[in-house]
Amino acid sequence: MMMMIYMFLMINMVVSSSHIPSSAATEIVAHLKHSNRELLEEVFWNIADPTSKNYAKFESIESVRDMIGASEEEIELVKDWLVSIGGDRLSLKVSNLADTVSVTFSEKSPPSWNELKKGPSCVEFVLKRSAKISSSDSKPTTTLSDSLSEYTVSNIKKAYGIPTDLTAKNDSLLQMVWGPGTFGYSKFQLEMFKTSQVPLLNISRVQFDTKNHGESGGDNFGEGMLDTKMVSAFGLNVHTLVSNTNTSASTEEGNGFGQALLDFLTSLASREELPHVLSLSLGSLSASSCDILCNQAVEKKDISRSDCESFLQQQRQVCMFLSDSQASKIDTALQVLGSRGVTIFGSSGDGGSHFSFGPFQGDSKVANALNEISCEFQLPVFPTASPYVVSVGGEMWKDDDSSKPITWQGFGGGSGGGFSWSFPMPSYQKDAVQKYLDSESSSLPPASSFNSSGRAYPDISAVGVDGTSQSSPLMAGIFSLVIDARLNKGLGRLGFLGPRIWQVATSYPGEAFEDISEGNSGLSCDNGFASASNSWDPNTGFGRPIWSGLLKHFASDDHISIFTKK
Repeated sequence: MMMMIYMFLMINMVVSSSHIPSSAATEIVAHLKHSNRELLEEVFWNIADPTSKNYAKFESIESVRDMIGASEEEIELVKDWLVSIGGDRLSLKVSNLADTVSVTFSEKSPPSWNELKKGPSCVEFVLKRSAKISSSDSKPTTTLSDSLSEYTVSNIKKAYGIPTDLTAKNDSLLQMVWGPGTFGYSKFQLEMFKTSQVPLLNISRVQFDTKNHGESGGDNFGEGMLDTKMVSAFGLNVHTLVSNTNTSASTEEGNGFGQALLDFLTSLASREELPHVLSLSLGSLSASSCDILCNQAVEKKDISRSDCESFLQQQRQVCMFLSDSQASKIDTALQVLGSRGVTIFGSSGDGGSHFSFGPFQGDSKVANALNEISCEFQLPVFPTASPYVVSVGGEMWKDDDSSKPITWQGFGGGSGGGFSWSFPMPSYQKDAVQKYLDSESSSLPPASSFNSSGRAYPDISAVGVDGTSQSSPLMAGIFSLVIDARLNKGLGRLGFLGPRIWQVATSYPGEAFEDISEGNSGLSCDNGFASASNSWDPNTGFGRPIWSGLLKHFASDDHISIFTKK
C-alpha cells in the first residue's frame, strides 16, 4: 500500500533519485525564501512581551504576508518553472502567506530531483508529497495512566483546583494536536475513555482535519490516542482537531519527521482559521545534539560519521531533524503562528537531560560509545527547546498523594530539561535562570557539558506518568479553558506565553504555578540536571498549574499593567 512520503530538498543538497516514487501522483511544494526575517523576530517578541505597547496585538494573515512573503514576480517565476517541468498549470496553488507554490504532476511524469535542483534562486527548498489515506478504529491502546487509578482525569483536575464539570462555552474556540506516521485516534477508544473517566467529554467536537486517520499498532497511534484523550478531557467541549498530514514510515523513527513537521507548520501558518492552542508531543534530540554525538564519536571513539548516523537513524525517535538550518525554518513557522495568536505547547522530552528516551540498547561499539558521550553532555530535544514554544515538563505524586508533586521519573524515563545549544536565552529568562545556576553551583553538571547561555526549558509542568507526551496536551487543554474565559469576557487570544509565564511566576510566586522542589529525573547518568529545586529548574520549570491563579493572571489582563513600561 502506498504510504505518504514527504521529501525535503535543500537546493545544494545531493539526493538520490531512487527515493522518488515513479508510479504515484505527486504534489510538489516549492518553499520560497522569506524576506524580513529580522522584522518578524522583532514583531513576534513585541507581541509576546507584556512590557511592550504592542503586546497581544496579533498580526493578520495579510500583514504577515506583506512582511515575509515573496513578490508577485518571484511567484510567477516559480509557477512558470513548475509548469515547464511538467506540472499541471490548473493545479497551481499559492499559499495565503505567499511563501509556497504547489503543483500536481501526473503519475506518469513525476519530476526528477535533477529537475528540481534547477529551480529559481528564490526557491529555498522543495517538498514532494504522495498520499495514502489511512484509517483505523481497532483494538484499544492502554496507557499507563489508565492502569494507575490515582491519576484519573478527575483526580488531576482536583489537584490543580479545576472544577471537574467546567466546560468551554465559546463555540469559536479551537484546539489542535498533530503527529505524522500512524498518528491518530480511535472513536471507540475515546467512547470507552468517556464512559470510564470523563462523562462530559463531547466526542462530537473531536474530529480529524485530514483524510489520514492513523493506523492502530504504530508508535505514533498511541501518541495520537494519548494526545486526543488529554486535550479533549482537559479542554472539555472545545472543538478539537486531530491532524495527521503525513503517513510515511520514515516520520516514525527517522529524519523524515523533521520534514513532516516543517511542512505541517508552514501549511498551518497560511490557514485563514487557526487554532487557539496547539500541542506538539513528538520530537527528538535536536540537530545540534546529534552533531555533538557524531562529532565526538568520530574524534574520540574511532567511529566513522556514516556508522554513527546510520546507528542513530535506527533508534526510536532519536535524531529526526536534518540540520540546524531545517530547525531554523521550523522556528520561522512557529513565529508566524505565534504572531497570529496561536499558543503552542511542546513536551519537554522523556530522557532527562541526556537522552531522547533512555540509553541506547545493545552491546555494539557504536552503542557503547554513544552512551558514554551522551553522559558527558546535556543533550536538548526539539522542538520543545525552541524559544517559540512553551515547554511542558512532567510531574508525578509522591506516595500517590496529589498534594505532594515531584518530578516525573520512572518506567524508563524522566522529565526532560536543560539548555539549548542552538538558541540563545531570551532576556526574560535570565534573572530566574541565573538564580538557579548560582544556588545549584555545587551540584551542577560540568560547565562544558551544557550551554548556560542557551534557551532554558521546560517552562512549566503537568502530570506526565505516561511521559511528557501526556503533559503537553493536558496543559494545552487547560489553557483552552483559560482562553475560553477570556473570550467570554470579550478579550482575545493569548498567543505565545513564554514571557508572560516567566513574569507571572517570578512576580507572583506560588499563585499561578505550584513550585515542585522534590524529585529526580536522572536516568543512568549521574551528572545531569537531575534534582528539582526551589523556583525554576530544568526538571519541572516553575511547576504545575494552579487554576485560580491561571484565571487571575491569564484569563484577565488586569495585572498586565505592572509589567508595562511607563
